[in-house]
Amino acid sequence: MQSQPLGGSAATAAVRRALLRSVAGLLVGAALFVAGGLLGSAIDGRRADLLADGVRVSGVVVGVVERSRLASGSVEVRFAVDGQERVRSLVLVVPDALPRVGELITLFYDPADPEQVASAQAGTEPPLELTAAHLGAFVAAVGLTAAGAVLTGRWSRRLFAVRRHGWRSGTATAEAGALRVNLDVAGVVVVETHRAPARTGRVLLGGTTGAAVLVFADGRVVSGRELPGRVPD
Repeated sequence: MQSQPLGGSAATAAVRRALLRSVAGLLVGAALFVAGGLLGSAIDGRRADLLADGVRVSGVVVGVVERSRLASGSVEVRFAVDGQERVRSLVLVVPDALPRVGELITLFYDPADPEQVASAQAGTEPPLELTAAHLGAFVAAVGLTAAGAVLTGRWSRRLFAVRRHGWRSGTATAEAGALRVNLDVAGVVVVETHRAPARTGRVLLGGTTGAAVLVFADGRVVSGRELPGRVPD
């Protein structure tokens, strides 16, 4: 026995929930942008703290890695802490001219962790966990914000369309890349879907040509567009 489609109010509510999920994804993406900015500030703050409160010491440049399109460049510096010489690699963070090998450089290190060093031009790499979190937050923010914006626009148009044009009941059957909807009143509509539905059956078809939406009896919502020029077999 075929299940009956939802009523119009329930179908509209299902479209509204799809819109809210899209908005939630957009907001999460925006929040991740903020989190990424805070992590970036934390990375910059570590170097600022060293310049303000670190132990000042004179060092010498012993190696230089030129800047490239993919890397900001770095310098290797030698300095002494309590009479013991150390060599650290510092990543350049300002677009000044690169220092030369043999050039003296003023450094600031953390007395509790002398491996953490900074200069006016460069600083040691932040912890891997902090760098990974910063990069991960940025990548996730871009993906979620882009997808959320697209889906929010898509479901906003469809919610407006179903409120304006209402719903038509029918039975959907799968075709290649589309659904064929045999309407109860009369006629057949072919809908190209944005994703292939898992199964077919009784549906409500709402919206209009460019902003169509199908709601199945189980509440599943599928967006698409009607193909008015396509003649069903």
